[in-house]
Amino acid sequence: MGRPGTERVALAAVLLSLWHGVAWADSLQVSWADLRANRPASCATLLENYQSQPQCRQQAASARLLSSRYQACAPGVDALDGKIVRIAGYAHPLEFEFRDVKNFLLIPPLRQDCSHPPPPLPDQVIAVEFPDGMNVTADPVWVTGTLHLEPGKTHIVTTTYTLRATAVTPANIPDVDAGN
Repeated sequence: MGRPGTERVALAAVLLSLWHGVAWADSLQVSWADLRANRPASCATLLENYQSQPQCRQQAASARLLSSRYQACAPGVDALDGKIVRIAGYAHPLEFEFRDVKNFLLIPPLRQDCSHPPPPLPDQVIAVEFPDGMNVTADPVWVTGTLHLEPGKTHIVTTTYTLRATAVTPANIPDVDAGN
């Protein structure tokens, strides 16, 4: 027979894994494309020019100069407001802290040809609040929680969404396809 209390620990582990499974089962899996579905047609040229800038510096300058126009062109999707969602992305801490991070930005893959890529458009950034805290690495993560259409601004980037996370788990790089 095992040590006293071993059965309780095992039961607690099973219940915890079931709870996390239920949270995922009840969530709507969304992609980065889903978050940008309501972009106005009138913004197509402006956004295409931003995304097709051949040089990172030009794109970064454009992001600073036209930030309010980009924000208006990335309004978010009302139908996702208040939904429990699951999305894969990269966690980016707001401060130079990587352990027990409770607030971070979730972003899609960025340009690989820049040493300091320009910020994604506001509807491609999610400000995440995760009370449990997590250790941030360069690896992608799945984030599950309640998504809100809540525009915000940090010292790094403007956001269209916030997400109150209940779970953060490892993801694979193909899970984080910005084109989806």
